[in-house]
Amino acid sequence: MTNRNIVFTAVIVLCSVFSIQAQHKFYLDLNNRETDLFTITLFPDNLSEENNIYQFAATAPGTYSRMDIGRFVKSFKAYDEDGNEIGTFQKSVNQWMITSPEEVEKIIYEIEDTWDAQTDSNFMFRMVGSNIQQDNVLINGQCVFGYFHGMQDEPLNIKIYYPEDWIYGTALQVNSDGYFEAYNFDYIVDSPILLGNLTRESTTISNTDIDVYTYSKTGLIKSADILNSVEDILNAANEFTDGLPVDNYTFLFHFEDVTHGAWEHSYSSFYVYKEASLNSDLVESIREIVAHEFFHIVTPLNIHSEVVEQFNFVEPVMSQHLWFYEGVTEWAANIIELRGSLISIGDYLDILHQKLIHNDNFNQDISLTYLGVNSTKLPDQFFNIYQKGAVVAALLDLRLLELSGGTKGLREVINELSEKYGPDKPFSEKDFFDEFTDMTFPEIKDFFVKYIDGTEPLPIKEYFNKIGIKYSALGDYDSSNVSLGVSIGFNGNNFIISRVDEASPNYNTLKPGDILDMMNGEKLSIQNIQEKINRVKNDKKPGDKISLTVLRDNEPIDLPITLSANREKHIFTINENASPEKINLRNAWLKNL
Repeated sequence: MTNRNIVFTAVIVLCSVFSIQAQHKFYLDLNNRETDLFTITLFPDNLSEENNIYQFAATAPGTYSRMDIGRFVKSFKAYDEDGNEIGTFQKSVNQWMITSPEEVEKIIYEIEDTWDAQTDSNFMFRMVGSNIQQDNVLINGQCVFGYFHGMQDEPLNIKIYYPEDWIYGTALQVNSDGYFEAYNFDYIVDSPILLGNLTRESTTISNTDIDVYTYSKTGLIKSADILNSVEDILNAANEFTDGLPVDNYTFLFHFEDVTHGAWEHSYSSFYVYKEASLNSDLVESIREIVAHEFFHIVTPLNIHSEVVEQFNFVEPVMSQHLWFYEGVTEWAANIIELRGSLISIGDYLDILHQKLIHNDNFNQDISLTYLGVNSTKLPDQFFNIYQKGAVVAALLDLRLLELSGGTKGLREVINELSEKYGPDKPFSEKDFFDEFTDMTFPEIKDFFVKYIDGTEPLPIKEYFNKIGIKYSALGDYDSSNVSLGVSIGFNGNNFIISRVDEASPNYNTLKPGDILDMMNGEKLSIQNIQEKINRVKNDKKPGDKISLTVLRDNEPIDLPITLSANREKHIFTINENASPEKINLRNAWLKNL
């Protein structure tokens, strides 16, 4: 695209049906994109001495990791109405102090896009970052904007100038003056904006308007392709929730050079994928992630505690109920497909099988509530919230169905909670377990104590037997399936060995804490590790050797590794001779009640 060196070009916008009277107006010119810098001009209003700190986010809701956006700020200056500069200085990594805030007419600051910035720590996945390219721009609010202390709740307006042949996708409304409107800082963080050479496709599910916006580097993938691939999932979610609890929802897709995943928001979600032909594997990946992210319109949008209600961007306080926001959401994403006849019962049990295998790689002495509160401090354990958290939700569903005689499961309780609370009414962080128990059965408190707040072994065999499904934690050795004989965790960019099987021929070679750096001379990354492991599984047999380079005490060590037969684990089989009582409960489990 030809760069347009036009300052503050007029923008064609849609008119919203309301207008937020904002105290703060931000201006951002995207017509000049020669640098990887966002230049922000901010006109604040009614600043006082109490507002003398301008705050950038330490993290953001749903990321569960430290971001420290202030490290990307390259300049920060304040001016009075006569154009004289007012003293400012950087107080901490994310805070700028203004010496005379009551005299401030405007602030101009420059901040790097996170995709291209070079950082040594606190890795940021692309879906939570920002990006400036010649043919598209991504704005995640916390990466570009900030707020004055004491004014996190103040409304703000944003005027963006961009090439006239671009379109934008966002859940934000635009007013008649061309400003994107946000009720407060939290709202802009919750509403990413994707601009550029995008395609758009729309539909309506029940009474909810759905928009899909897609950037595809070479135009290979269109929004219509995405919508056609996921519309049945959206319909199944609508059936699960008895009607979608939002009036509109926006999907934003970015297809270019890497796959990083997705980030959920209240009324939208953003996805980063490597551009490729929309084959069955890519479609299946998109469907799985969309099913998860879309359900966040229920948790945590409509069901959340006061900790989530107003996020602490200075020093984040995390919720012990992350198991509910992410674990239950992951369970719902899978059970929605099962109950919507989009996958078979065998497919669903295989999903549980895979989650339990992944769970084996994590520390079993960490409870789900502890993991929630300490999620930003335990990056190597965090992803178990999607594994063990989803399995625990599946068990909670079975327990509720058993106690109710097949008339009330976790889905029904979720829908009741959604009606009881909602976007503007949080539940009590401290009392949620008791409230949930009061809405269901006294025995559920014991479930919470043992398996969510505690670390007792999960009663998988006992609970699935109630619906006539057999479970075995260990099976036979499979000589056709090779294994490294280790459990691997993930921490930032590193793959860390958490456990070495005693029966493995590599027991005295590899050690817990080793970082996997290279396999057969090829550097490992989040983008290629699954491909490398699959190649070994397909090309090798037990007894074959491969070369691993591990980092041990920050020193690289080349190790010859002997592959062993993989032992089958976490096996589910349907009991064809189950009793009528168990079959009846299974039938209740298989449908929305």
